[in-house]
Amino acid sequence: MAYLVLARKYRPQTFDEIYAQDHITTILKNTIELDRIAHAYLFTGPRGVGKTSLARIFSKGLNCLNNGPTIFPCNECTNCREITDGISADVIEIDGASNTGIDDIRELQKELMYSPSNSRYKIYIIDEVHMLSKNAFNALLKTLEEPPPNVIFIFATTEPHKVIPTIISRCQRFDFKRIPIPAIVAQLTAICDIEKITIEDNALFTLAKKADGSMRDALSLMDQVLSFGEKDITLENILSIFGIVHTDVYNEIMHSIIDKNSTKIIELLHDILEKGNDIQEFLNGILEYIRNLMLLKIGLDVQEIPQSYKTIMRNISNKFEENDLLYLISILIKTKSDIRVSTNPILVAEMSFIKLAKLSELKSLEKILEDISSQSFEKVIAKPEEKPDLSSLKKEKLLHKKTEEVKSELTKEVLEEKPHIKEITIVDIENDKEIILNKIKKEKMILANYFNNSKIESISNNFIHFIVSNSIAYNLLVDEKEFITQIISNHFNLKVRINFILKKAKKTKTIANPTMDDIKRESPDLAEFIELTESLVS
Repeated sequence: MAYLVLARKYRPQTFDEIYAQDHITTILKNTIELDRIAHAYLFTGPRGVGKTSLARIFSKGLNCLNNGPTIFPCNECTNCREITDGISADVIEIDGASNTGIDDIRELQKELMYSPSNSRYKIYIIDEVHMLSKNAFNALLKTLEEPPPNVIFIFATTEPHKVIPTIISRCQRFDFKRIPIPAIVAQLTAICDIEKITIEDNALFTLAKKADGSMRDALSLMDQVLSFGEKDITLENILSIFGIVHTDVYNEIMHSIIDKNSTKIIELLHDILEKGNDIQEFLNGILEYIRNLMLLKIGLDVQEIPQSYKTIMRNISNKFEENDLLYLISILIKTKSDIRVSTNPILVAEMSFIKLAKLSELKSLEKILEDISSQSFEKVIAKPEEKPDLSSLKKEKLLHKKTEEVKSELTKEVLEEKPHIKEITIVDIENDKEIILNKIKKEKMILANYFNNSKIESISNNFIHFIVSNSIAYNLLVDEKEFITQIISNHFNLKVRINFILKKAKKTKTIANPTMDDIKRESPDLAEFIELTESLVS
C-alpha cells in the first residue's frame, strides 16, 4: 500500500478529535441532538485548522446508517466510509477554485432536483468558496435561501471578506481559531508515540511554533522530519532542516547590544547568512524574539516561548527599557523594507545591526522631552560648568549691534518707499514715477522704457488706467501687468489694480506747399530755425 502522509493518516474522524474548536463542535453537536439542522453553514478560519474535516464529520453524523443522526458517527457503515474517502454520492465536495463560473453553479442546481440516493441529506461541501465569481454567487442566492428539502450547503473559506454579504447573511457562520502551540505539541507527541519516534521536547515545540497555528502544517513538517531518516530527532536536526535560527543566537545578539559590541553582532550576522538562512526569515525571527521580550517585560506569560528559555529571556528583557525594545523593532521593520528594494541586502543588514549596537549611546525620546520641558534648550545642549569666552561675547555684542543697524536701515527704507496712504492720486504717481521706474529697470530695462512713455488717464479706487500709443509697447505692458502691479502695490503699501488702454495718436493733415505762416502756425520752433538760417545765409 502507498505511503499515507501523516496529515491524512491522522485526520480527525469524530467531533472529539477536532482540536481547539470546542465553541463550534458544541454548537454542531447540539444542532444534531435538537434536530435544528440549518440549510447552509459557513466555516471560516486559517488553513489547516479543521474546516473541511469538521464538515465531513458533521456530514457523517447526519447520514450515518447505524444510528444517525448522531454526534457519534460509527465510521464503519457504507456512508461513513464513503464520506471519509471523499467518494460519497450524497456528500459532494466541490473545489471552489476549479468551479468558479456561473455554468458550474447551474449544473449544481440541476443536481439539486434529485433526491439523496442512500442518505437522509444531500450535502454540498464547497471548499475555498471565496473563489467563486460574482455571477456565480448571485446565481446561488435563491437556491441558497430556499433549497430543496434535505439539501445542506457547507462552505469553507480562508478569506471570508471576499464572500459577498448576501451569501453570508443566508448562512450560519462559524469562525475557526488558530490551534494553540500546546495543543499541537500534545498531538505531535501522541503521533510520535504511535510511530515510535523519539524527539526532544524543544524540537517538538519548535515544530509547533513554525506551524503557525495549523495542525495540517505541523503534520506536514513532521513528515519532512521523518524523511530525514533519524529515529532520535534533536533540536539541531529541526533547526538544520528548516533553516531556523537557534534562540541562543538571538540571546547572544541581545547581549552584544547591551555590551555595545559591534564586532560580535556582525560576526553573528555573517555566521547566520553563511549557513544559508534567508535574511528575511532571520529578520522575522529576531522581530518575534524582541516582541516576546517586550511581552515578558510588561508581565505577560508568552506561550510561544519554551519553558526552559523563559527565565533567560526575562532576565534579558529586564536589561532594556520598553522604549529601547520599541526602537529595536522599528529599526528591524525598516530594515526588512529596505532589503526588499536594495541591490545589496547584506550591506543594509550590516548597517542596521551596527545601529542596534549603538542603542545604549542614544538618549530616549522621553528623556529628551523631559529635559526640554524642565529647562531651556540652551541648558540641554550646553556643556556643564562651561566658562564664557570674553572675546566671543565681544564678537557677539558687535554682531548684535551691526544687526540692529541693518534692521534700522531696512525699516527706514521700507518707511520711505511705502508711505501709509489710503488712496493713490495722479500726483502720487507722478511724484514717485522715477522711483517706480528704477525698480522696474532693476528687473526689466526695456519694460521700464515703454512704461515711461505711458500716460495716466484716470485713477478711481486705486484702479489706475494708463494710456499707451504704441501697439508694441501695449502688448509688452499687458503681458507684464502683474509684475508692474506688484511693484506699484509694494511701493505704496496698497493693493492697486492697473489697466492699459491702447490709443494711437491722431494723424495730422499734411499741407503740400506750406507757407511761412503755415509753418509758424504748425511748428513755431521750426519757423524760428528757418528764419535764423536764412539771415545767416544772406
